[in-house]
Amino acid sequence: MKYVAFLIVSFIFIPVFTYCQGKAAINKVASLPEVKEFMQQAVKSHPKMMIAREPDKDFHYYWVKVGLGNLDMFRTNYDFYVDLKTNNVFYTDFYTESVEQKLTLSQWRRWRVLPGWQKLHCYHRDKKRLSFQACKL
Repeated sequence: MKYVAFLIVSFIFIPVFTYCQGKAAINKVASLPEVKEFMQQAVKSHPKMMIAREPDKDFHYYWVKVGLGNLDMFRTNYDFYVDLKTNNVFYTDFYTESVEQKLTLSQWRRWRVLPGWQKLHCYHRDKKRLSFQACKL
């Protein structure tokens, strides 16, 4: 009987708990000034946010996508990883010459205004410091 009660509580509590944490991750991203501006400027194109992936044993973040949801498809403009344990939000850059790069918000804000940001770019790690540069093709 205890096992049945445990299963019933698990089926009710765990999805609600996961939903609340996912909502917290979306709210964290929605509070960013860049996302607020995007949502206001793109209002006619149906801006949306969605959870692309939840944390599991191999991935420790909520992956939140911000983009446009018109024309029966979702087109991503921003990808963020949210760590609810530390309350940190990271921008995830997929427009690199290798694998995606997780950036702090301060790195992203500093580099996204550079001319090379809109082109394929590279990252170089020197000791503990990450630097941004245009790729030499």
